[in-house]
This record gives sequence, C-alpha cells and structure tokens, in this order.
Amino acid sequence: MHNHTAPNSNIDQDSNHNPDQQTYASAALETGISPLRASCQLQPWSRTIHLRLARRHKGKLHTANRVTFSETPEGQAGNPALAMQYEDAQQLLDELWACGLRPSEILAQQVTSSTNHTAVLAATERHLKDMRDMAFCLLGGSNCNRL
Repeated sequence: MHNHTAPNSNIDQDSNHNPDQQTYASAALETGISPLRASCQLQPWSRTIHLRLARRHKGKLHTANRVTFSETPEGQAGNPALAMQYEDAQQLLDELWACGLRPSEILAQQVTSSTNHTAVLAATERHLKDMRDMAFCLLGGSNCNRL
C-alpha cells in the first residue's frame, strides 16, 4: 500500500464542509486530532477497493497501515481491527457508496421491486385485455360466449 493519497481523495480535506459534522469536527480539533477520513477507490479490473484512512494530529498527516491478522482461540472475539466514531463510519459508508457499493438489503429490495413491477404490469395487461374484450362484446362483437 502506498502512503500517498489519490488526487481526488477526501483524506486531506477539511471535514467542516458538512454542517451536521461541525460540532464533531470542532470537538476533535480541540484535542489536536482531526476526525478520521476515509478514501475509497474502486479498482475495476480486479473488483477490489483500495481503502485509505488518515487523520491529522498536531498539523501532520497520519495514515493507517496494513491490517495484520493474529491467531485467535476459537470462541473468542479477538480485538477490534479498528474503532471509529459514528460520524467517521458514516463518512466511510459515503465513500463506499461513491465506489458503487450498496447494502445487500437495498439490492434485494431492488430485485423484489423489479419482480413486483413485472407482476403488476402483467396483471394490468391481462385486465386491459379483459376490458377490451368486454367493450367489444358490448358493442355487438361476435365470439362473446366466454364473458
């Protein structure tokens, strides 16, 4: 992993652009540590996402390094790989959304919605055919025995 940010990265930008985060950002700046910033880049040729995490401390940029894995006894949770404030997690989700990721629940709803739409459309088309047949019979058409 390279320790530089992409040209379009949000890592090195001021977090005060969002009014909802203003209080959070102000509190973080009082401690000298800025909010955690995430930058995600989709690598379409390998379907991977490069995730970069950074924050400022005493005016200097600090970036996260690779996550390491340790053997953990079965049944134990192990230590968290990363702890972050709620607002930082939201910013990470926003970055992942920008890369095209969607929660699985939303994708399932889209498929269900599409299936439901198709079923409703088919039912509407059958209803319209019935209405046309009925109107044709009422206007004196032949072959109206099935109504």
